[in-house]
Amino acid sequence: MKLCDSVIGKYFPQRKKELHKGQCGTAAIVAGTAFPGAGVLSALACLKSGAGYTKLFVAGDPLPYVLRMPACIVRGWDREEVLNADAVALGMGAGVGAALYERICMLLSDYRGVLVLDADALNALARFGKDVLKNKRCAVVLTPHIGEFARLTGISAEEVSRSRIALAEQFAREYGAVVSLKSHETVTSDGVHTACNPTGSPCLAKGGSGDALSGLIAGSAARGLSAFDAAVAASYIFGRAGELAARAMGEYSPDATDVIARIGEAILSLGS
Repeated sequence: MKLCDSVIGKYFPQRKKELHKGQCGTAAIVAGTAFPGAGVLSALACLKSGAGYTKLFVAGDPLPYVLRMPACIVRGWDREEVLNADAVALGMGAGVGAALYERICMLLSDYRGVLVLDADALNALARFGKDVLKNKRCAVVLTPHIGEFARLTGISAEEVSRSRIALAEQFAREYGAVVSLKSHETVTSDGVHTACNPTGSPCLAKGGSGDALSGLIAGSAARGLSAFDAAVAASYIFGRAGELAARAMGEYSPDATDVIARIGEAILSLGS
């Protein structure tokens, strides 16, 4: 599948004037406690996705998050509210542990929407068992970078780098998931369809970029895109936002918030 502005533009059609937020879906970002900033970055990107509601589920006092993101609905963990979301992103800044794995297993068993598993959710699957992915009721998007995919598969990072497309396709087929294997040219596959993302910049090689991308994928799925389409569209747009940030600030200085701030401009660029 060859990606270009006109192809990705189809994922961002002109909206009807009478549209309201209840028609645009709800995305749930489940923040981790080990690195709470990761959840913030994910939620900030989700807010730019077009989803009607972005809900951030946190441990502890929600007030600092509310002050940072007044447009985001901030909650303590609420199982039923998470299960009712159209898309859920989990694992960012969580820390690897049995409790996280149990939460993953619960969502795979009980959730019906699109579940985006990133960062420590992937590491938890690698440590405690990835076969649980074969028994799920939801659509799943896995967003590993090369090192996370190596841990998940037991294949060396060098081999993963050499065979990114074939390995992503194989894993997607075996586990019935969408794999978005992040690198300088992110490969997204559902085992049948595969897309290599042409957008991006070295400025994205910085902590927080993956967290933001996961939130953008979740928000894109919440507003109605399939798991595969959400991963493809979000990767393309986030890469374009990285290009715009680098154009404005150079390749060294932009951080994830600078890239997130240009998501809207990236979407607008599809029609220029």
